[in-house]
Amino acid sequence: MLVVARRPLVSMFAASVAAEALLFPIGALTFSRVTFAGLVLNFLAIPLMAVAQIAGMAVVPLAIASSPAAAVAGWVAHLGAAGLVRSADFVRLAPLLTYRVAPPSGLAVAAYYVAVAVWWTLWRRRVAMSGSGESREARGARRAAAVAAAAAAIWILFDPNTLVAWRGDGLLHVTVIDVGQGDAIFVRFPRGSTLLVDAGGLSASSAFDIGDRVVAPVIRDAGFRRLGYVALTHGDPDHIGGAASILREFRPREVWEGIPVPRVDALTQLRMRAQALGARWANVYAGDHVAVDDVDVVARHPHVADWERQKVRNDDSIVLELRWRDVSFVLTGDIGRAVERDLASTFPPARLRVVKIPHHGSLTSSTSELVTALHPQVAIVSAGRSNHFGHPVPEVLDRYRSIGAELFRTDRDGAVTVDTDGWSLAVHTFTGRRFERFDATAHHGVTSARNTRKHETR
Repeated sequence: MLVVARRPLVSMFAASVAAEALLFPIGALTFSRVTFAGLVLNFLAIPLMAVAQIAGMAVVPLAIASSPAAAVAGWVAHLGAAGLVRSADFVRLAPLLTYRVAPPSGLAVAAYYVAVAVWWTLWRRRVAMSGSGESREARGARRAAAVAAAAAAIWILFDPNTLVAWRGDGLLHVTVIDVGQGDAIFVRFPRGSTLLVDAGGLSASSAFDIGDRVVAPVIRDAGFRRLGYVALTHGDPDHIGGAASILREFRPREVWEGIPVPRVDALTQLRMRAQALGARWANVYAGDHVAVDDVDVVARHPHVADWERQKVRNDDSIVLELRWRDVSFVLTGDIGRAVERDLASTFPPARLRVVKIPHHGSLTSSTSELVTALHPQVAIVSAGRSNHFGHPVPEVLDRYRSIGAELFRTDRDGAVTVDTDGWSLAVHTFTGRRFERFDATAHHGVTSARNTRKHETR
């Protein structure tokens, strides 16, 4: 009796395993997610689906005969459907059954399905020939196909790029992610440490999570499952709206905030979430400094406040400078004219400099004093396509062009990545635009003369 009762359960589990094995590469490729929750949930979902369907189909004929009976059938169908929906909450209790992955390469997916198809064909032939046995060659091919399928599955589930990413490649990479009208900058340090400056975001009424749908895929695609640092320049929604999902998935070691704004609930919720995940929450002020993989990360702004902020202010943005060898990156948040005048004289000279243009290229920022003082070779503006603010303003762009800066815009170029070895800059964009700038004399220790060269392709 026990064996008879167990047989349907074993069959259901085998069918679930087969379905998960067949579909998980598609889920990884399409949704950047792998889940094995169906191995358990199907034991609930299939009976609940049957209840909902049978009871639902019974409502119409029962309504002809008896309204109370139809109401009972409808109630039963509702219970089945509600139970089916609520069963998905099981994932919250067992989060290891579902997790995010970087989209696998087409080669890995193709190798998996070819290997599975070969193994299945040979296995079915072996079953059919059980009376006469299986040849040595066929057995070897079947086992090789199984090994190949397992290797491809591991490749999909555990991206080999992760091992490389953790060690770093000896270069500093800064990517200004295209998050529309917002900011999100992903920094990969030479030995594999990471920093995310802001996480983009939309208005509170939007259900689209830029952190989960745009920023997180960039981090996963680079091979990272954890973040070292997250810096929230200030509390505007277009800078921190995507931070909650980033904290949840990538569990950073530290989260940096500038001047605290206790009355802003979004910042309070992020702080509580970060601390619950074990992250250190720190307030960062001008003069604070940390060395990450030999790269100096220096806070140039804000200063400690002498009064409690009642609301978020652009001029309280954290301004970070990343300095490595002869290269400087200046990440400016949304600062305006008043702050820029104070900051202009605080930046030491740099042979090669990249600037994230303040406040999305607004007319209230990028004063001539700051642009002249920084004198960047590369200037990048993060703004949304056809945004109603008119960012970036042509007058601001002209100021950077006038000092010879090469301009990049996320609304036209997509994500913009700058790679550097500390003596040169190599810029490439999502749309395929490329630009190079390097100082050959600096690399050889010659400081008496500056000899730069640039090259651009589109």
